[in-house]
Amino acid sequence: MGYYKDLDITPEEEERIIQGAAEKIHSLQMETIAILLLESSKPLVYIGGELGRFLITPFIPAISEDLGVKTEKLFRIFEQRPNVERLIKKIEAMLLEDEKKKKEEKQKKNEKKSQ
Repeated sequence: MGYYKDLDITPEEEERIIQGAAEKIHSLQMETIAILLLESSKPLVYIGGELGRFLITPFIPAISEDLGVKTEKLFRIFEQRPNVERLIKKIEAMLLEDEKKKKEEKQKKNEKKSQ
């Protein structure tokens, strides 16, 4: 676990980080590509987390200790397959919500035209 052996992540904090990642992906309108990449890399998330930790973690504390803690939390959360699946489900839910809103707006426009 590297430098942060005693780092604890509460379930609430884990949920907040996953929700924040989903919102950021949604705000950039990268839902489709994110889902594709997450689904295809899901079997390798643990290896990716360890590789990222090996390559990145030694340099992050030199920039900022706070950034090092945040980076370690991200590695720990997203190297677990269930959390990657939760992220995918949140992104999909946001995408469905947008589609639903667009359909409702289209229906309202059609109703106004017909009146």
